[in-house]
Amino acid sequence: MDQLTKREEEVMNKFWEKGEATVKEIIATYPEPRPSRTAISTFVKFLVEKGFLGHKPAGNNGFIYYPLIEREEYCGHNLKSVVQRYFNNSIRGVISTLIRDKKLSDDEIRDLINQVVEGNRKENDD
Repeated sequence: MDQLTKREEEVMNKFWEKGEATVKEIIATYPEPRPSRTAISTFVKFLVEKGFLGHKPAGNNGFIYYPLIEREEYCGHNLKSVVQRYFNNSIRGVISTLIRDKKLSDDEIRDLINQVVEGNRKENDD
């Protein structure tokens, strides 16, 4: 799966929020000053080429675009990539960093431990 640029991801998030939409409808979701039609059309073109968006005719209005990849799928792929690149494929390394940098509260750590224990129980029951 291709990595999206920051701006591509911004536009893609608009489609994940709206579902199907025209370029004009996506532009309308931005606050003033809105990006130009050319700019958004260019990012949409890249998203189609990268396989993130599909499209169908919308009469005289051009095309209606729709996500081909779910947000969760993209986020999961990105997370796996970060874990592989920066933590030598170690979830433990990720969690250790979060704990060391105090990014997780004690309650979040306990909740995470409970999730691991529950996941292990389910695996052993199957």
